[in-house]
Amino acid sequence: MPVHAVVVPEHPLVAALDQGQTLDWDDVAAFPSLALPPGSYPRVEASLRRLGLWSSLKRMNRYRRDRWEGKSEQELMVGYATVVSEQVAGRLVRLPLRLPLASGEALVLRRDWGEHPRALALAAELHQRLEPWAARHPELQLTPLPL
Repeated sequence: MPVHAVVVPEHPLVAALDQGQTLDWDDVAAFPSLALPPGSYPRVEASLRRLGLWSSLKRMNRYRRDRWEGKSEQELMVGYATVVSEQVAGRLVRLPLRLPLASGEALVLRRDWGEHPRALALAAELHQRLEPWAARHPELQLTPLPL
């Protein structure tokens, strides 16, 4: 699934879009972004660094007071979401920029539990719950269950 840059509806970038402005990555990099521990997701880290979105103390010093004065960090945060996490989080606005990232969800079990009836029933239940979302959101692709 594609990963999208998202903000709350009251974010200054949403106001800029509402005024007809186009955004680029420099506009997004002017705000705090979701911090991930260095080295925890090396490919994500590399992609975000290329876009100037990796959170660091150096980046924090670049913020322009006129863009974020009077707002909390939570109100200014740029997050990352898939169609699944957007459903859980609610109240998010996708920014019209394409992140070079993809993500997925998986049910991970010990190998010896893979054929257990309860594990198979859980996989079937999760698949059934996701089918309506997949029908509404083509970016969500379900892997067929093993027979």
